[in-house]
Amino acid sequence: MRASKISWGIVFIFIGVVFLLENYDIIVFSWSYIWRFWPFILIVTGINIIFSKSNSSAAKWLVILTTVFALGLLVYANVNTPKTLNKHWSYNFDEDIDEETDTALSERKSFYQEDYDARFKTATLNINGGASSFTIVKGNKNLFESSTQKNNERYYLRKTDTDSTVVLNFNSKSKNNNFDFDDTDLSTVAMKIHIAPLWDVNLNMGAGTANFDFSNNRVKQINIKGGAADFKVKIGELYNDVNLSAETGIAKVSILIPTASGCKINIKTGLSAKDFPGFEKADDGSFTSPNYASATNKIMIRLKGGLSDFEVKRY
Repeated sequence: MRASKISWGIVFIFIGVVFLLENYDIIVFSWSYIWRFWPFILIVTGINIIFSKSNSSAAKWLVILTTVFALGLLVYANVNTPKTLNKHWSYNFDEDIDEETDTALSERKSFYQEDYDARFKTATLNINGGASSFTIVKGNKNLFESSTQKNNERYYLRKTDTDSTVVLNFNSKSKNNNFDFDDTDLSTVAMKIHIAPLWDVNLNMGAGTANFDFSNNRVKQINIKGGAADFKVKIGELYNDVNLSAETGIAKVSILIPTASGCKINIKTGLSAKDFPGFEKADDGSFTSPNYASATNKIMIRLKGGLSDFEVKRY
């Protein structure tokens, strides 16, 4: 057997074991951290090219040991590095800052807001960022407000509006598009959106985390694109026709939907894992909740990923 096949087999086994341990809450593994080890891909590929025509056991062992060493280093760094991942469904927007660090942190914070106007019936929020930790919760004062901390990723906010429609673009200022993939030092971006408008939310990010609680907002469309990230989305019952799409590379995607809402899931994956308890698989390969046909509120979910872990649960 070729060393390259053995090497990729080890990688797939490693990813499967990590997903399994995460599902049982035995470990907490941040997939965004994996991007820091991309040079090992070049090393392993180079070794494979050099020894592609060699059948010697030494060449095979060199490839295997290099792969094992890279994965072992990844696990060691991930386990021994403090995490900033937010594992909750809410964000404390008014969290108190310790007095000793108040001055230092205030220098690294930025605030953004757009005033609410009652004429805005529909709103679109476009978020484009690199390596950051995003949260969204309900707001009832401003149309949009955000607090960013540790400005590795600097952002700007732009608004355009026409009659009853408003579009907000919240984008990274990074000039060279170089992302800081160190998830131990992510920029924290906490956002609030007003409860009155009907929202479309689009997120495009490289690595990091996203924790969106829309249980108290009316949302029509949610689009998520990301590389190595951890996504959590909670949907409420305030709108009767919700569409959610998620396209990811190596990520964990957790979605919470109301039990009373009917839901249909279409999924296209490579080697991704999926967990849809209480859903029934249809002949076309989709998954539907038992009440999908009769429910007044319906949620359509489209998932696409390479090596991702998709989870949809009802609450």
